Amino acid sequence: MNPLVLMLLASVAAVLSIARLPAGWYEWISLWQPQWLLLVLIYWALGVGSRLGVLWAWLAGSVVDVLLGEPLGLNGLLFATITYLSLRFRERFVMYGAIQQALIVFIVVMLAQVVRSFSLNFFANQDWNLLPLTTAISTGLLWPYAYRSFRALEPRRGFR
Repeated sequence: MNPLVLMLLASVAAVLSIARLPAGWYEWISLWQPQWLLLVLIYWALGVGSRLGVLWAWLAGSVVDVLLGEPLGLNGLLFATITYLSLRFRERFVMYGAIQQALIVFIVVMLAQVVRSFSLNFFANQDWNLLPLTTAISTGLLWPYAYRSFRALEPRRGFR
């Protein structure tokens, strides 16, 4: 995949990660915001393979930490861990069907969000909420569509 396309995808995903709905919208809709940058990083690790290092995922997570005002290194550690696991089990993950892949993405994002919520509760004194469950569900449901969209952006395959 073209590095410029990957950087553009990562930039758009970072903007979507920090984007919030206007105040007039219903508050419960904001709970369903998926982890856009994590979707890009998982695809990036599956598609590009060893060319994507865990360091790049940690840097992307650190950017999210700065943009969201969270403890520095929290999202970086989570993103680096998920990218490492994606690289480690890449061959198995690609063999699974779309529903199984979505279930795996759901479980991984759910565990990452629980660790993130626990850390924010411990370090920043934030209350627990349904964010880990709803974010994981929306990210898992979005995975098959995001995977197909990202594959369509690859120059060797083109838009189908």
